[in-house]
Amino acid sequence: MVMSWLWNSMTPEVSDTCMFMETAKNIWDTCMQTYSRVRDAAQIYDIKTRVLATKQGNRSITEYSSILQHLWQELDHYQCIKMKCSDDAAVLKRFVEKDRIYTFLAGLNVEFDAVRVQVLGKEDLPSLNEVIGIV
Repeated sequence: MVMSWLWNSMTPEVSDTCMFMETAKNIWDTCMQTYSRVRDAAQIYDIKTRVLATKQGNRSITEYSSILQHLWQELDHYQCIKMKCSDDAAVLKRFVEKDRIYTFLAGLNVEFDAVRVQVLGKEDLPSLNEVIGIV
């Protein structure tokens, strides 16, 4: 039953290559090896390009930040980094958050220059949610 579901969820070209495999696990593993990594790299590139192209423009702060946060959630889905050490995980999380703060601030309209300077002038950079709240 699972094998049938897998075959029916694939394009005909892909399902033809898996038609004679004996287990659902074989089908799944083959498809993961063949398609997953290439697709992920292309998706990551596409999402990062959209993040960098996103500017506030005519949008409200709420609308602008929501668009970026949605894109970052998509990016997190494809860029799942498994850390072995919790300290390293915390450092990486803060690094990613800072990068997102810089991206958010860089895309703001000119009228937010004073707020941008205020946020960047802080000794400790606030969290992303705090920065959005300040703006």
